[in-house]
Amino acid sequence: MKWIVAGFVALVFSVLSFNAFIANDLSRQTRGNRLIAMLTDLYGWLMGTLGAVPTGVLFAACAVGIVVLAVRDGKKAS
Repeated sequence: MKWIVAGFVALVFSVLSFNAFIANDLSRQTRGNRLIAMLTDLYGWLMGTLGAVPTGVLFAACAVGIVVLAVRDGKKAS
């Protein structure tokens, strides 16, 4: 179960990283969910404050960090 969640969250951060690198503005999309609206606002704020490439690097680092933490947690249990 841990690997499914870690993989999903890493995939989400990877997609956000890709969107940041191509300077895709997610804030133009319509929002129906509060959580999605909050994440979209955060993404827009990061894009405006940091820029496209640093935001992409940040999301890529988060994706890699999640996978590394999942691997390290699995080694402790053994």
